[in-house]
Amino acid sequence: MKKVLVIDDDTTFSTGIKATLDPKRYTVTSAENGEEGLKEVEKSKPDLILLDVMMPKMGGMEFLTQMNQKYGQGKTAVLITSNVSTIDKISEGVSLGIRGYFIKSNESLRGIAGIIDGVFK
Repeated sequence: MKKVLVIDDDTTFSTGIKATLDPKRYTVTSAENGEEGLKEVEKSKPDLILLDVMMPKMGGMEFLTQMNQKYGQGKTAVLITSNVSTIDKISEGVSLGIRGYFIKSNESLRGIAGIIDGVFK
């Protein structure tokens, strides 16, 4: 079973993803900011991380930087899930090893589940 970690301060989004993903295929955990996310990476060893950019305490890019320093870049698949679509954030994410980037408000939960399924094919 694949493990997905959702790091997002929008608990409605995190809960929605967990409810949408097939429980026979995925175990979903969540964290509300990058600090909690780093602890959860250590604990659950996820196969995929859905990462918001703008969060309190520690944002997505700082999380990525620290995770890469601790575990090595590219060890865990990361998809940025945000409503921030500026080219500099996308470029920064790519330089930090993300596998993809999508705008939450442009995707349905089923669409996001399809993107996640695609990562594991």
